Amino acid sequence: MKIGIIIDEYHLKYKVSDFLRYLKSKVDVKIYIEESFLLNSMDLDFDENLFFTKAKGDLLLAFVKLIEEETSIPVINSYKGIWLAINRFLNSVFLEKAGIPIPEFCLNPKGSNPPFGDYIIKNIIDQKNYKFKPIVNKINGQLMVADERALKEVDKIDPKYNYLYYQRFIKSKWEYKIYGIGEDVFFYKQLPILVNPNKIESRRKIDDIPELKEYCYKAMEVMDLKITSLDFLKSKDQFFLSDINCTPNFNYIKDGYKIVVDFLLKQAKN
Repeated sequence: MKIGIIIDEYHLKYKVSDFLRYLKSKVDVKIYIEESFLLNSMDLDFDENLFFTKAKGDLLLAFVKLIEEETSIPVINSYKGIWLAINRFLNSVFLEKAGIPIPEFCLNPKGSNPPFGDYIIKNIIDQKNYKFKPIVNKINGQLMVADERALKEVDKIDPKYNYLYYQRFIKSKWEYKIYGIGEDVFFYKQLPILVNPNKIESRRKIDDIPELKEYCYKAMEVMDLKITSLDFLKSKDQFFLSDINCTPNFNYIKDGYKIVVDFLLKQAKN
């Protein structure tokens, strides 16, 4: 059995050492690095049983789409799953239509305020590896939070967008981090980043929350994701899904790399 890993240099260097060591002890592994992989029209005879993606760049997306169109080899996560997950506006539309509660959102030109009160500005396409850098302002009681990267993008620093993604700001005591790996769901909570920028410092494992498990399964189905992480905020008694990720860092889960490998092996055998 052989599994292909489609990955970028950052994830390969920093995120998957234990995962790869364990995977290589089970099956043959071929690694395709996004920044350095060369492909020609005579080299499309893949012999992998399964591909696993651990990045979300444009070249990776193109490679995944080619595999899905030219072969019958399953890819986790799929082109559809990756593209929907990284496009905040599209995934907001899909998730809301599926009945999953999300904060109010809109696309507006820079300088045009959204039709709701407190808000946060996020980048539209969530690619590359970037640490959230909030710019916080409060004017006449209105809270305005902006991701530094989103503002740079709309100011014509590559990538370039004409609009900003606005999301209603949900004031929540905790941020709930939910990981979905196949049928397994793992629950954590941490202080929001505006309260404690070192999010891992306050992270703790919590008991299952049936409502969030249901939302997790539904989101994975709608988005065509087999492996994901989801961020929930809670206002009063209402949970809101604020972010969804197609390349979660499963190292935060106890034996997370083993859980992912075992899931991939099961999928490859099927």
